[in-house]
Amino acid sequence: MNVVLPPLAKADLITAEIVRNYVETVCGEMSRVVENTSISPIFSETHDYSVGVFYFDGKDVSLLARAQSVPTHIFAAYTSVEAVLKAYAGDVNDGDIFFASDPYYGGSHIPDWTIVYPVFVHGVPAFFTSVRGHVNDVGGCAPGGYNTIARDVWQEGFRVPPVRLTERGRPVKDLWNLILSNTRTKDDITGDLNAMIGGCTIGARRMQELAAKYGLALVRRCVAYVFDYSESRLRAEIATWPAGTYVGEAFLDHDYAGGGPVKVRAAVTVEGGDVRIDMAGSAPQVAGFVNSVAPNTISNIYSTLVSLWPDVPVNSGYFRPFKIALPPHSVVNCDPPAPVGHSTVCIGSDIMEAVMKAFEQIVPERVGAADIDLCNVRVYGTNTRTGRFFVGSDINATAMSAGGAKGVDGWGGNAAPFCALRLPSLEMFEQQYPYRYWQVEYAPDTAAPGEFRGAPALHYRREMLDDVAAIVYSQGYAHPMQGYVGGKPGAGNFFVLNEGDPQREVKVTDYCYGVAVPKGGRIFVQSGAGGGWGDPLRRNPDRVAADVRSELVSVAAARRDYGVVIDVRLGAVDRATTEAERARRRAGAAKAAE
Repeated sequence: MNVVLPPLAKADLITAEIVRNYVETVCGEMSRVVENTSISPIFSETHDYSVGVFYFDGKDVSLLARAQSVPTHIFAAYTSVEAVLKAYAGDVNDGDIFFASDPYYGGSHIPDWTIVYPVFVHGVPAFFTSVRGHVNDVGGCAPGGYNTIARDVWQEGFRVPPVRLTERGRPVKDLWNLILSNTRTKDDITGDLNAMIGGCTIGARRMQELAAKYGLALVRRCVAYVFDYSESRLRAEIATWPAGTYVGEAFLDHDYAGGGPVKVRAAVTVEGGDVRIDMAGSAPQVAGFVNSVAPNTISNIYSTLVSLWPDVPVNSGYFRPFKIALPPHSVVNCDPPAPVGHSTVCIGSDIMEAVMKAFEQIVPERVGAADIDLCNVRVYGTNTRTGRFFVGSDINATAMSAGGAKGVDGWGGNAAPFCALRLPSLEMFEQQYPYRYWQVEYAPDTAAPGEFRGAPALHYRREMLDDVAAIVYSQGYAHPMQGYVGGKPGAGNFFVLNEGDPQREVKVTDYCYGVAVPKGGRIFVQSGAGGGWGDPLRRNPDRVAADVRSELVSVAAARRDYGVVIDVRLGAVDRATTEAERARRRAGAAKAAE
């Protein structure tokens, strides 16, 4: 039975704000525990995990707070908590710890493992702490969990619906053994799983301390106020928007099964203080592994929304004004057993982009690239230095998604919602894997033009020190990340395996599976970038000249893309010629629009 709360007294408003900040701090502490105790670099170096605290009123689950981490994880973890409560209705006990990874039972894709920890106060579960993280191998055909040739979810790894890892404080050893026997990197993932549990344990302890200090009744009223505050802030913003329906679209290059491009469509309707986001018109579900289950789609929509108003506390109250409609049997709301292994980014980021393009027509001053355009490779084999089988993932290959936004250029890394993903230390990777890096640097003339330009693409090369195999899964070559408010699109992604070897070299703009890269072989990557924001002809000429001096933009591209003429002799802007060039182009554009 849900708890009915009296309104919060004015004298307790300060306490409510203390509670909100306390829970956010708890999430930060949970994250540090995971970072400092995990084993594999995908957790400890890259930070491909998220943590959160959920509130339970006896009937409904709500997100109370999350750390500054990857939002698509923790928003989807909401459904994992719901799935646990449904699977174990009336049988959730103090000391239980739950695990889930099945996309069709509260998950998003199989590599995202979720720990759900019920927090009991006075004999009832009042909160749940949760950590959701991307582990490096989940069994199945493809080492690393990205089976580019999967045609159903059974080919993507070991599925685990909600199960109890610990029952009333005692580990369920049979389940531990079953789960950990279905990964190729058991030792690393055992450490990561314990780190996730450790983060949840610390979070649970802190929430119990909070309830002991203020009393559960007052904490509940504070939580209700926190939700209402976020909702009221968003509704005040919505009240300034013009009523109407605004449509955005994005396209995935291909579906990894010979089909494509794959369309995502979002219609945002503003009416009467509410906002409806309807994904009708998106492609039917496809053969390849980019289909998205509903929780993953909703999570990516939420990730877009939180990037638009970063000054509003993010919790379930934030999302109350928004209603989401997903067409059945579609790439954004697929049916089992459709493969979904790549959906968290592809088609997840296309969902984000389509929604953002719709909001471009509502709040143009706030939009920009909020997604990432995945270009990645799993390399696997035996590391002769250690004698152990390894699976290596290098997030540098998909690092450059930051587009321009009003007032700021793309900053040279991931877009805002993914900035918790750290670019891992190359020296650390060289210690752990048989790699040697030869190049990691910006590529000239690849930054998307705009009044505020996107980040340049990244070029990097690495040499394999052992015989390995590679699985490449890339997108964004034909449909790079879009620009906003007149900004241009970013550069595209691609790989070259066995670069420089006339017998083995292959350029990959889509995908490959198990391609041999022998010892001494090289892998080259161009990681494309986010788009620009605003008309490039409005960019400050001095900023263009600074980019030329930094060798990000050539003299020819400065004129071609920005109408800025550089006096090569002086290394400065030829202002008279630049003004004339820009005036000529604007006149031509105006005439063409007539």
